Amino acid sequence: MKSLIQKFRILFFLPAVFSDSAFAEKDIQEIIVTSDFRESQLNTISTSITVIDASVVKQRNNSHIEQLLMLAPNVNFASGASRGKYFQIRGIGERSQFGDPLNPSVGTYIDGIDFTGIGGAATLLDIDQIEILRGSQGTRFGANSLAGVFNIKSFDPSTERNGYFKTSLSSHNSLSFETASSGMAANNLLYRLALGINHSDGYIENTTLNKNDTNNLNEVTSRLKLRFLASEDLDIDLTFLHLDLDNGFDAFSLDENRKTMSDSPGHDRQKSDAFAIKGQWRKDNIFKMNTSFTSQRTEIEYGFDEDWSYGELWLAHQGWDYSVFDNYYRDIARNSAETRLLSGSEGMMFNSDWIFGIYTQNSKEDGIRVRTGDDIFQYKYSSSSDSIYFQLNTPLGSGFSLESGLRYEDWKASYFNLFGIMDNNDERLIGGKLSIEYSNQSDDLFYFSIAKGYKAGGFNTAEDLPSESIRRFETEFQWNYEAGIKISSINSVSSHFSIFYIDRKNLHLKSSRQEPDLSWTDFISNAGEGYSYGAEMEFSWQLNENFSLVSNIGYLKTKILEHNNPNRSLDLTGRSVAHAPSYTFFASANYLFSKNISGSLEIEGKDKYFYSDSHNYESAAYALVNARMSYRLQNKNIIFFVNNLTDKEYGTRGFDFSIYPWDQDPRVGDGYDELQYQQLGSPRVIGLSLQADF
Repeated sequence: MKSLIQKFRILFFLPAVFSDSAFAEKDIQEIIVTSDFRESQLNTISTSITVIDASVVKQRNNSHIEQLLMLAPNVNFASGASRGKYFQIRGIGERSQFGDPLNPSVGTYIDGIDFTGIGGAATLLDIDQIEILRGSQGTRFGANSLAGVFNIKSFDPSTERNGYFKTSLSSHNSLSFETASSGMAANNLLYRLALGINHSDGYIENTTLNKNDTNNLNEVTSRLKLRFLASEDLDIDLTFLHLDLDNGFDAFSLDENRKTMSDSPGHDRQKSDAFAIKGQWRKDNIFKMNTSFTSQRTEIEYGFDEDWSYGELWLAHQGWDYSVFDNYYRDIARNSAETRLLSGSEGMMFNSDWIFGIYTQNSKEDGIRVRTGDDIFQYKYSSSSDSIYFQLNTPLGSGFSLESGLRYEDWKASYFNLFGIMDNNDERLIGGKLSIEYSNQSDDLFYFSIAKGYKAGGFNTAEDLPSESIRRFETEFQWNYEAGIKISSINSVSSHFSIFYIDRKNLHLKSSRQEPDLSWTDFISNAGEGYSYGAEMEFSWQLNENFSLVSNIGYLKTKILEHNNPNRSLDLTGRSVAHAPSYTFFASANYLFSKNISGSLEIEGKDKYFYSDSHNYESAAYALVNARMSYRLQNKNIIFFVNNLTDKEYGTRGFDFSIYPWDQDPRVGDGYDELQYQQLGSPRVIGLSLQADF
């Protein structure tokens, strides 16, 4: 067995084996993952995880997680807002939210606070580490982790005083500033305080209003973290987070460029206040108890000019006025509490490390829709979840071990709107994972796992549905089969490789129907069955002291086997799901020219993909090139960067009106009969940032 593994390692790292023997082997940096039940080294966890650390965030000068997603294979996002805040992992995830409440497929946690479904909150102030878990996390996170989880962790307080100031200037009148400070506030009390402000006019020119800031960003993030060292056995952590996002949204152009004609530009606003308290108590080496309570309140206002133009344009070309603004308000209150017991080195049971926990969450959402010419629409939605879970890790001998986990979740939800539509949902949900692992003397990990994930059912709330049979849709669940390899330490090479197959049951597909008044009715139906399969590889190679390479590639195939859709204008049977490109890739070459000067060149891209499950409009495949130079002198760092170096045009959200009797553009004649439109991503951005550490 050992000789077979060694041969495999050599084949797996064939390029490194034949590299220059003068390249010194270096220790691979230890990466600790915090999103698992226990804090563990990345190479010991039998799950596909991408970890993005603080140095990458700093070097790329990113302000929101959407700008980092290409660093993880088989991860995508949908825009249609000021930020790409709807996420997909391995082709599974939502792409928008309007009047209906959502049960998301991808979990989002910031310092342990649940912001699932509120992707705008994922700003990158003072971030220590981002962990992207791919595949169902039914044991660890439950219902809202069908596809995976984003876990974002900021820097913790420190005993020694330290911090930084950072500012950057870039294209489109963009300016950002952030600062953080950490140290001892008093005996046994540590603190970290951070503040970030981000402004940009955006890259849209509104020709109707003669403005260039209608798609602007104005974002403020502040955070305070405290750590109380109560005793040798007890630590208490507190986190306070405030977000104030006042962004514009004016991105769709009738001419499919970055010039819009809307007379009432939209907005994408969010205010969040969140709090978390966590305690960690240790009982000798027998067990450890972790407890947490989190609470967040979020107000969201999202609105857009539905006609993308102005009334006079319609009067001039169609003889009638079409001017509609659509606005949505959401008020969310979410609380959670968890208690977890973890075995210590002297507390094993049945020769196994064990974990046992209970979790409860409740969430309330009040929503209002105000659309020109329509009655005001209001709804109330509440959900609660009570879970119990356990996990065992049992050594089997000769380097093999068995990980087994199970989660039982009692999910309840209720809905009511002013149309008199109401419903309740009460489900018993079960998820879990079984994994066989093998670790050799080189600490390489080989694993095969089976995991069951689920996403709770829900309600379609529109007054007029294509059929009352879809008023409620049932729980989606799936079986994930995955085999993976995590190998490091051959000629300074680290690589993770996995293959997976996902069997989906009752998969949720979102569809749309246009009404006679030109509004849209969205609904979700249980389409039937589907599958996904693919492979992912992440690779880093320190060729010598000056030159390193980092890359990842994801391969993905998805298929809808059944489409039980009452809206018969579109049958997706045999098609792939939306926002599931067949490949994604990222590669970065980094070179240290001298002690103070370094540079990097990146290329990232993805294959074409369907924008929606409501039509067959596809994006184009694309690749973006980024470059940066860095100069560091003592505690100061200056970075010159260019993103989208070739000024490539690419889409982030698309609509197709060809299956409906509607032309969004009122102008007539050649060149004005397009029925497909897409929101374009950011053009070339040139900037300079300066950071001073203290």
